[in-house]
Order: sequence, then C-alpha cells, then structure tokens
Amino acid sequence: MRITRHPLVDQDIAALVDHIVEVTGGDFEAAGRRLDEVDDLVADISANPMSGVRLAPPLDGWLVRHGGRGHRLAVVFRADLAQDCVFVALVAFGGQDWMKEGETRKAFGG
Repeated sequence: MRITRHPLVDQDIAALVDHIVEVTGGDFEAAGRRLDEVDDLVADISANPMSGVRLAPPLDGWLVRHGGRGHRLAVVFRADLAQDCVFVALVAFGGQDWMKEGETRKAFGG
C-alpha cells in the first residue's frame, strides 16, 4: 500500500529529532533509533491499514496507532483501499496533543 504523508509530517519528524537530541544532550543515535521506530510503525500500518483506534469527531474516519518503545509514538492516518493508499496526517511523540493537531490536517490529498 502506498504511503502519502501530509506536508507537515516532515516537520513533525524534524521536531521529534530536535527534541530527542536536546533532552539527551546530543545523542543522535537515540534520535536515529526513534526514527527507525517511526519507520517500523508506518510499515506496520501499511501492512494492516484498517487496524488502529478509530477516532471520534472531529477526527472521525481517521485512526491512530501507537508504537515504539513505551508506545510513545502516535501516527494518525486513514486508509483509502480504492486508491491503495494510506494517508498519514501526523507523527507525534510523547505528550503532544495530536488530537488537536490532527484537526488541522484532515484535508489533504485523496
């Protein structure tokens, strides 16, 4: 299944790396491990795109899946089986308010 990411997902990932590097005192390897966890979670979503927690309004139609060490990563997405595509709206880490952020990213592609 093809993955289409919201244009702001790159900013999410850059912010995640910046945060980890900052709180670890410059441990880029720790940031790299989290990026691997993001990649693994997105691959899992692609392999099983209808699995996740279904979200209530205003994010109805979208799902969230948590993963990574400590389940601290969250990916908000929706699958369009007709287009063979998973739309990834955002990647969040830790205590981010991904519900509020997700509301601003519902309308993109597909």
